[in-house]
Amino acid sequence: MHAGLKRINISLDSLDRTRYAAMSRRDALDRVLAGLAAADAAGLHPIKVNTVVMRGVNEIDVVPLAEFCLRHGYRLRFIEQMPLGPQHGWDREAMIPADQILDQLRAHFELTPSAAGAAPAEDWLVAESDCHPAGRIGVIASVTAPFCAACDRTRLTADGQVRSCLFAHTEVDLRTALRAGASDEDLAELWRGAHRSKAPGHGIGTAGFHQPTRTMSAIGG
Repeated sequence: MHAGLKRINISLDSLDRTRYAAMSRRDALDRVLAGLAAADAAGLHPIKVNTVVMRGVNEIDVVPLAEFCLRHGYRLRFIEQMPLGPQHGWDREAMIPADQILDQLRAHFELTPSAAGAAPAEDWLVAESDCHPAGRIGVIASVTAPFCAACDRTRLTADGQVRSCLFAHTEVDLRTALRAGASDEDLAELWRGAHRSKAPGHGIGTAGFHQPTRTMSAIGG
């Protein structure tokens, strides 16, 4: 926190070591759980946990992950799988849509819709029970219920490129301008320009949709 970091998002798709290793391609579940505990101890609140649910892979983890995050006070967010992996590697049939995730949650938890905000997640308040304290769970329906018109998110990649959308096919280069001596206002105008040229929507599922060349791991986030 002394370095300016205020909060973090951590990906956690399963609490089962074998399934986690298969999905992440590394046997690192213990390290992730230790990282969550360390972030909590450091006061990086709220700690957000992101989970992508895939058919035939980790549907069984929806309720255990929810209970785990509620017990620890983490903000769990289930995210529909998006076409941001290797080219042609996305299968919509393998994606678990938000309404099916909510069906699983409603079978085990008492959910109340939370007031809508600017965040992409649809938040639900979870009532306290004998098994867990009250808390909050979010569901991000990026594919089945896109929120492009209200999206105010932007990303700066590790190589200095501004992306106004995860599915953008163009980027605005801040690194070159910065190294050439651009002022803060110059950089801010470049950033604003990136948003002025933002497409009206990601277009997933339409005939004209083309997956971006950068994968999520290369974009960051």
